[in-house]
Amino acid sequence: MLPRAFSLFAFTLLAAASPLRGADESDPAEFLRAVAASPSLAAAAQRMQAAEERVGAAGLLPNPEAEGMVSRMNGPMDERNDMYEINLRQPLPKKGERAAQRDRARAAVAMAEADYAVMAGEIAAETAMALADATSAEAKIQCVEKQIARLDSVLRAIEVRLSTGTMNMGGGRLADRLTIQTRLAAMQLMIEDDRRMAADALAEARGRLGLSPDASLPKFFTPQPGEIDAAASSSVRLAAARSQDADAMRQMAKATANPMTAVGLRFERERTAMGNEDTVGVAFMSEFPWRSRRASRAELKAAEAERLAAQADASSATYRIKSAVSRAERAERLAEIARRLSSETLSRLDAEYDALIRAASVGSPGESTVLMTVELLEKATDAEIRVIEAERAARLARAELWRHVPVERFPLPTR
Repeated sequence: MLPRAFSLFAFTLLAAASPLRGADESDPAEFLRAVAASPSLAAAAQRMQAAEERVGAAGLLPNPEAEGMVSRMNGPMDERNDMYEINLRQPLPKKGERAAQRDRARAAVAMAEADYAVMAGEIAAETAMALADATSAEAKIQCVEKQIARLDSVLRAIEVRLSTGTMNMGGGRLADRLTIQTRLAAMQLMIEDDRRMAADALAEARGRLGLSPDASLPKFFTPQPGEIDAAASSSVRLAAARSQDADAMRQMAKATANPMTAVGLRFERERTAMGNEDTVGVAFMSEFPWRSRRASRAELKAAEAERLAAQADASSATYRIKSAVSRAERAERLAEIARRLSSETLSRLDAEYDALIRAASVGSPGESTVLMTVELLEKATDAEIRVIEAERAARLARAELWRHVPVERFPLPTR
């Protein structure tokens, strides 16, 4: 007959389903605030500010130039004339050069803003992944600890029966005790490994957010697949900014082929014995851009290659985003299936346990009731861990969506 200690042992399998479902409900503002406060994102904001400041310095006219000269002429018959000359010159930019410089500066701002959003998405994704790993590891620890508590109850029952002499002291019962003790030791090692994994994941999350080792972390939060818009994602915006920069480079290349010019005003005074002679003139200067035209053609080809590369990057980013969204949806469906099948499995194991108790009550020769009970416990734990792994995969897939959320989810810092 099954010992009374086993009959009183609560085989609560159905209550163990999906320990991760309630953990996804958190405040998104808390998570986004923690991401926005990270030092890496603060550095990206400073680079964005630097790019904005450079817009004001782009496309300026060259500074005017002044030139003065004093000379003396010694002529025949001891004739001496003093001459004074002042030249004012204004270099002119090449045609289209100033507009191209301003366009390129604005493109640099757009790239800096897109880089800010890309980095924010990376930090959010890596932080969410680390939090998902930590949560899954902690859920595994709780699951294994429950099985350890159950096995401890079985082990104590066996030891009580052996110590009181009510159980056969043969090798079979002693082997049962040794088997349970071995499994308990293995599960303790599993717990320590999961604790290390949880601690490493939390340390990774704090490192991403730039927090001290004892600082509190935000709760796990991810966007939903339906919120993702490929056209508004940071990676596509970055590719568009690079295309804008390539267009500005093209305009710069065209301006390089134009000649450099300058206009000036000349004033000259010559002092002679008969009086002063003043001369006023207007000067114009232009270069011959023979060599620069060859360089301009090379820059045009380079700008066109950069533009095509940016378009290819945008197409590639769109495909990656669609793939990430579909992967998150598949992972969520798999998690739902795992929860449903795990619930059904736990129900069957519960019925199997009841049948085991009934069979043991009338005596079932040739069977080790203890080991069969342990096997049922392990099956229940395995069902729980499968749900935890499916939930972890779904969380990781959703965490990756942070890399593709619309840039509006990461508002730019105010200055």
